[in-house]
Amino acid sequence: MFKMRKIGHVGFWTRDLDRMQEFYTKVLGFRVTSRSGSGARVPGGSCVFLRCDVTHHEVVFFQAPAEAPSLYPQAGNSMKETKAGFQHIAFELPSRQEWLRALAHVRSCGVEIAYGPLVHGPEGDGFEAGSGNRAFYFCDPDGNYIELYCDIMTFEEAAP
Repeated sequence: MFKMRKIGHVGFWTRDLDRMQEFYTKVLGFRVTSRSGSGARVPGGSCVFLRCDVTHHEVVFFQAPAEAPSLYPQAGNSMKETKAGFQHIAFELPSRQEWLRALAHVRSCGVEIAYGPLVHGPEGDGFEAGSGNRAFYFCDPDGNYIELYCDIMTFEEAAP
């Protein structure tokens, strides 16, 4: 068997590359690493690579045809979806203070908080599998859920 280190990046199809780039840079503070035009040799031809730190990209959006069906036919996504598929992507913040700044910033951008803020499985509530982290959720313009969190439980040793 082999050991993985972390999730490297997540790729999404979008019908509006400009709108997604603007949202992820303005609301989440991502930086554009590169953007390819329609002649690029990538799925869909056009894409934008976004980073939140020093790695080339953590999120990449690929241009889908304007008529592509949405995974979320109703307005926004729902934490109570009953269909299989992508549920959310989570980004860890380094401290509670930074998490509170992020919460205020997302709200100041006019983005509706869909779920939270909350603490997942705090000690003593009968949910032993809880991670104890603080979190809140909101949707990007295509209806994908985003979680921003801090204070997640860690383990003394890595899983086998």
